Amino acid sequence: LGLTLLLSACGNTKGKEMVDASTQTAPPVEGVTALALCDGDVTLRFEKDESGAWTWFDDPAFPLDQTALEDLLALPAALDSGETVANVQELAVYGLEAPKKYITVTSDGVDVVYYLGDQAADGRWYVLTPAGTVRYTSDENKMLLSRSIYAMAVLPVLPVIEPDRLVSVSLLRADGTAAVSFYTAEDGTRRSANRDVTEKTAALADEIAALTLTACVDYDPAEGAAAVCGLDTPEVTLTVNYLADDSAERTLILAVGLSTGDGGRYVALDGDTTIYRMEESSLTQILTLSETGL
Repeated sequence: LGLTLLLSACGNTKGKEMVDASTQTAPPVEGVTALALCDGDVTLRFEKDESGAWTWFDDPAFPLDQTALEDLLALPAALDSGETVANVQELAVYGLEAPKKYITVTSDGVDVVYYLGDQAADGRWYVLTPAGTVRYTSDENKMLLSRSIYAMAVLPVLPVIEPDRLVSVSLLRADGTAAVSFYTAEDGTRRSANRDVTEKTAALADEIAALTLTACVDYDPAEGAAAVCGLDTPEVTLTVNYLADDSAERTLILAVGLSTGDGGRYVALDGDTTIYRMEESSLTQILTLSETGL
């Protein structure tokens, strides 16, 4: 009776068919059509579309990494297989009397809910399964329940621009002045005005070839977010004209903003309001030459 009241009071099964709690276990992954997880503060809801792809309920256009959902769909079975807590006491002892952290999977119109309670002395976490069993689960499983939606974003893959495909490169400072500007001459040397800067720009050319986005910071930023990240007036703007694999000339524009405070930089790509992260260690030449010039 206590378990039935708990499941009903949490509001996760409203409008869904209910079954005997003692028979509930994780449904087969292939039959799950919706999933919700809550870390106590943020609730993320996902659903499967007509094509069988998973989408974020709040924004179906969000570039959701399908493999991230595979990890989440495997979580209920992992919670079911955890070690059973011996000599179970009242649910309040485990932080499971009125839990706010949960994962819900929906299959055939039925919700199956797993609740996460307090952390045990050994670092594991208490879980209340749909069958009313209190089990332990790992800290790794708890972290899955707390994943940010941005950690599930598919990141754009930047083109690998080899040095011999560079057409021209410029680095602009925040005040709009050019710190670096060079082009590739017909003889293959890189020149700034009449100077041969091939050697001086070698490290920069290699750095451009390895540029990689490492995280999505804000997919649909609110007004003012760019300014907070220093992207309204970027510290440096890199513009690269290059030859693509099909020999067509293309352009990459990268705006570099403020430091994230933990070794990264906020960045944005031309024509995209999304705020990303790059590691500052991968921007050494860009940041240095934007100050010193060639």
